[in-house]
Amino acid sequence: MRYSFYILFLYFFIIPLNGQNSIDSLQGILKEKINPDKEKIDILNTIGYEYWIIDSKKSLEYGTKSLKLAEELSYTMGIAKARRIIGVSYWTMGQHKLALENLIIAKRTYEQVHDEEGIGNCLMNTGMIYVDIEEYDKALELYNQAIVIFTKLGLKSRIATTFTKIGIVFIKKKRLYDAKEYLTNALSIHTENNFTYGIAEAHNKLGTLFLIQGELEQANHHINEALIMGTSINDEDGLINNLILFGKLLRIRKNYDASETHLNLALEKAKKKQLKKYELDIYEELKLLKKEQNKLEESLKYCEVYTTLKDSIYNRNKSRQIAILEFSHELEEKENELNYLNQQKQFNSLVQMIMIVGVSIIIILSFFLIRSLKLKNKKQQALIVSNDLTTKTLIENQYLKEVELEQQLHFKNKELVSYALNFVQKNELLENLYQIIKDAKNTSAKNQGKAYNEIEKTIRKHTSIDKDWEDFKTHFEKVHTNFLKKLKEKFNHLTSNDLKVAALTRLNLTIKETSSILGISIESTKTARYRLRKKLGINQNEGLFSFLIQIEGEKSESANSYVRSS
Repeated sequence: MRYSFYILFLYFFIIPLNGQNSIDSLQGILKEKINPDKEKIDILNTIGYEYWIIDSKKSLEYGTKSLKLAEELSYTMGIAKARRIIGVSYWTMGQHKLALENLIIAKRTYEQVHDEEGIGNCLMNTGMIYVDIEEYDKALELYNQAIVIFTKLGLKSRIATTFTKIGIVFIKKKRLYDAKEYLTNALSIHTENNFTYGIAEAHNKLGTLFLIQGELEQANHHINEALIMGTSINDEDGLINNLILFGKLLRIRKNYDASETHLNLALEKAKKKQLKKYELDIYEELKLLKKEQNKLEESLKYCEVYTTLKDSIYNRNKSRQIAILEFSHELEEKENELNYLNQQKQFNSLVQMIMIVGVSIIIILSFFLIRSLKLKNKKQQALIVSNDLTTKTLIENQYLKEVELEQQLHFKNKELVSYALNFVQKNELLENLYQIIKDAKNTSAKNQGKAYNEIEKTIRKHTSIDKDWEDFKTHFEKVHTNFLKKLKEKFNHLTSNDLKVAALTRLNLTIKETSSILGISIESTKTARYRLRKKLGINQNEGLFSFLIQIEGEKSESANSYVRSS
């Protein structure tokens, strides 16, 4: 029972004495501030901060006043602090969406003034909201981000507070070993820094942990320390929680009357502050207490109240959870959109700068280029004139070479035709001699034999057609290079006689001249030409001479292609 009387003494006598001292002092200073300025805004924020653990509605009231003045004066740091106070006030009142909205705005405002401590605090406070809606992983993520910032700044007290919050999450997740490690470290750091609220909170959570583990002496020690520390700073939320823990501890120890006294005190305070989560814990303990006392009707009554309240809280929490998650998603989308717009703005600025630098470089280079071109212009003009003269000289030389080659070709053609005509004259001569021989045979026998033998000997000597043809072919190939070879490759069924007829036709000789050279009759020459046309596949409307020129042209085109590809 001594714990019960001790709690009653603290509740009714100590707390009223400690509650308003700091706040009254600040309000006295505030009354002296007639004109709104930054100092007045800071005082309003400080009072709102002090009311966090005493009266959430008062905290919200002062935070709202501070925000209004800070926005009027465009005092960015004052806006950030006011938003954080409002956010935490809404959290203690269970209005999580409004809490989250204000804390996110506070974080962005702190980012504008590069206040890393403020950013870390907002991350930690936001994590507390996610714990309430049972989004534990998200909460741990935010807590770890906060620890990184606090570690960078060397803020041990803030690190310890965040350790406590992480310990609470681990208790919720049944990771009691990890929870104990974090809470013990938090208590050690807070004790070293003499941060009363942090010490009270760490003791409270360690008391909860040891109650779960059934270590009642340890639990009693930490709950008692939490109560003493919390009372010294007027932490009413902490007092309610400690009363519930004491009630649970006393129930476990079978001290039912003292347990009921603590629980009823906690219930009265929780109802006054409309803290439904504490009411639910209290009704659960009262239900178990009456059951252990074998007062089943009272236990059933508390069970019904507990069930109704639990369903109500569950539905409300689920609605809040959905609303917060939707709101978080909206904020994330807006933040992504804002980041994209900022990145686009930075990119556009970078592009604009690059364009300005680029244009400047182009102007400078253009200036030097124009100057350089002017200096080189005379040399280039002289070079152009020189190149023109050289080109004209080369063209003239080329033209002279072409004329010379054309003359040579013309001469060769004339030479070839002359050779062919000589060939014709020779054969005509031999024909005449042969005719004389025939006539001589009709003369006297005395002279006939002698004349015959002499003329016949001359004919044999001068009518070696094969030898003359080889000489003609050699001269022909010099003028019409590889004509006969290509013709043979394309029409491989042509005979040597066909090639002779083709060569003489290419020289555009008459049938009579051709028959004389070949030593055959005109009719035979016509027949030879007809056979050649047939072998070459020439129709009646196409001339043999034109076809052979076309064949030679194809050959020349192939040669030209080879030269170009080389």
